[in-house]
Amino acid sequence: MMISGPRQPEYDIDVYLSLLIEYLKLFLDQGVKVSDEFANDTFKMHAMLFCIINDFLKYANLSEYSLKGHKACPICKEDTAS
Repeated sequence: MMISGPRQPEYDIDVYLSLLIEYLKLFLDQGVKVSDEFANDTFKMHAMLFCIINDFLKYANLSEYSLKGHKACPICKEDTAS
């Protein structure tokens, strides 16, 4: 969870998310060997990030999109009434 505030990571967020991205690539491409204790077996599990939920402030922080000033709406873009 990321919380906005004076000590938030700002636009260096890639440093904080790089490990997560590395693991997601591993899970998707190669898979990870996991144990099924109920069946007493192991299998290779693949996983991916399906979606994220965030407010516009975190959206701007994660995507490096500016939500301030002229044409600040990431949805309306050129049609933003400024």
